[in-house]
Amino acid sequence: MPTAVQYDSIPALETPTEIFSLKDRVGIIVGGGGQMGRHFAKVLGLAGATVVLADLPAAGCRQTALEIAEQTGARVFGIDCDAADDIQVKFLFEQVMEKHRHLDFLIHGVMSKPEGYYRPTDQYPEKTWEMALQGNLTSAFLCCRQAEKYLKNRHYGSVVLISSIYGVVGPDQRIYQGCLAADNIYGSSDPLNCPAVYSATKAGLIGLGKHFAALWGPQHIRINILTPGGVYDGQAEPFHRKYSDRTPLGRMAVWSDFNGAILFLVSDASRYMTGSNLVVDGGWTSW
Repeated sequence: MPTAVQYDSIPALETPTEIFSLKDRVGIIVGGGGQMGRHFAKVLGLAGATVVLADLPAAGCRQTALEIAEQTGARVFGIDCDAADDIQVKFLFEQVMEKHRHLDFLIHGVMSKPEGYYRPTDQYPEKTWEMALQGNLTSAFLCCRQAEKYLKNRHYGSVVLISSIYGVVGPDQRIYQGCLAADNIYGSSDPLNCPAVYSATKAGLIGLGKHFAALWGPQHIRINILTPGGVYDGQAEPFHRKYSDRTPLGRMAVWSDFNGAILFLVSDASRYMTGSNLVVDGGWTSW
C-alpha cells in the first residue's frame, strides 16, 4: 500500500523566487567542461546552487569553474573525473559529499567522440562504437547509480540526462549532403555527420531515464530528460543553412536557449514531473 500523503504539508509554490530558487542546493554537472556545462553552471549558480563541474582533465573544468566563480560570484567548483570509470565516479561523489555534506541534483551531459567517431557506417570501428557507448551511456548509468545512494537519504532529488533530437527521431541525412572533411569543426578527417552510435546512445538515455524514474519515484527522486536541438557552433554555412531551413523557428539554437529548461528541471518548478522528456529544438521534431 502506498504511504498516505499529507497533502496539506506540501508547501505552496506561488512566487517566481520560491519556484525557481536553488538556495542551499548542491549539484554535479558531469561532462561540465563543455559549452553546455559552462552555461548551466552559470544559471544554476546564479539561482543559488553550489555547482560542481566534473569532466576529464583535458576538458579544463577546474579552470572553467574558477572563471565562472570569478565572473558571477557563484559557488562553482571543478573536479577531474572520467565518468566512464566506476572507481572515479564513486570518488567524485565521495568528494562532493565530504566537502558539501549533501547532494540535491545531478546533470549528465557527457559527449564522447573517440577516434574514428565520424567514420562512415560501413567502415565504423567496433572499438570506436564501444568507447562512445561507454562514454555517453554507461557513464550515465554509473553516475545515476551513485547519485541515488545520496539522494535517497534526503528523500528528494532531481536528475537530468541530456539527450538529443537524434535520440527521438532519425537524422535527416539531407542536411549533411555536401559536407566536407575540411569543414568539420570538430577536428575529424571525415565529414560532419550523425553516427549511429550517437543516435543509439541518446535514445538509450531516454530509456534509462524513464526506467530510473519509475524505479526511484517512491524515494521522491525525479529523473527527467532534456532533449536539445542542434546548436550553432561555427559549422560550415551550407550545413547551417540547411539545418535552419529544416527548423520551424528558422535557426539553430544558441547555448543559452537551454538555460530556462535546465533551471525548470532542476528546481521545484518541475517538482511533480518525472520520467518526462523535455524537447527544446525549435520545432525540429514537430514534423
